[in-house]
Amino acid sequence: MKDKNDDDSIKIILLGEASVGKTSLINVYESQTFDNNIKNSTNASCIQKNVETKSGKFSVKLWDTAGQEKFRSMNKLFMKNSSIVIFVYDITRKKTFDELSFWFDYTEKILGKNEAVYGVVANKIDLFDKLEELKENNPEIEYELVNKKDGSEYAKKIGAEFCETSAKEMAPGFSELIQNLLEEFSSRNKTFNNRKSLNLNKPHGSGKCC
Repeated sequence: MKDKNDDDSIKIILLGEASVGKTSLINVYESQTFDNNIKNSTNASCIQKNVETKSGKFSVKLWDTAGQEKFRSMNKLFMKNSSIVIFVYDITRKKTFDELSFWFDYTEKILGKNEAVYGVVANKIDLFDKLEELKENNPEIEYELVNKKDGSEYAKKIGAEFCETSAKEMAPGFSELIQNLLEEFSSRNKTFNNRKSLNLNKPHGSGKCC
């Protein structure tokens, strides 16, 4: 695997169905803030920050994408050159888990096989014991729990790192996952590690990027 970004940053992209919490995960990761009233993304956006791991410091661009079916074709444009791909599902809606197969196949068609480091995130574990309440309050939505074993086994099947987390409770699982994926990227990509042009003393720090 080799890095194909236009600069020295590592491109990480989040994929998954609408309302699984991709935007919330990124917001919490960037600024430790959670918005209960956040709307579904209708376009791709990214943040940029420097991340320090055991392997060193990395400049990371973390991309959010729209999950609605009508926007899937647009995501193809933003998926190109991704070095790390994170698939996200909602543990209370099994359909979002079942659709991971689509997102994985779609990713391999665009990036090629074995060209990216993969992660799988089981989000909204804070709702694990609230399924009946969810069904009562939102009868139009089909709720069905996905157990940890199924999520973990699917991640293993596609060669991905797995984590359970809750963006709402600002659980550390997502940030730890990114650390692990960057470690994996580093071990697989010696060319990137040897680049003398990587300059992490640039003043951009964290923030929005385009």
